Amino acid sequence: MNTKIRLLTRIAFGFKSPHALIALAMLSLGGHKPVLPGRI
Repeated sequence: MNTKIRLLTRIAFGFKSPHALIALAMLSLGGHKPVLPGRI
């Protein structure tokens, strides 16, 4: 899990606020998979 968080930190490096990193972590590690529009 620590490796995934480090990878997300590198992905979110260009964002201006830490909220984007928190959102990425919650989406990828939280287990909740929202249904994306246009996909079944």
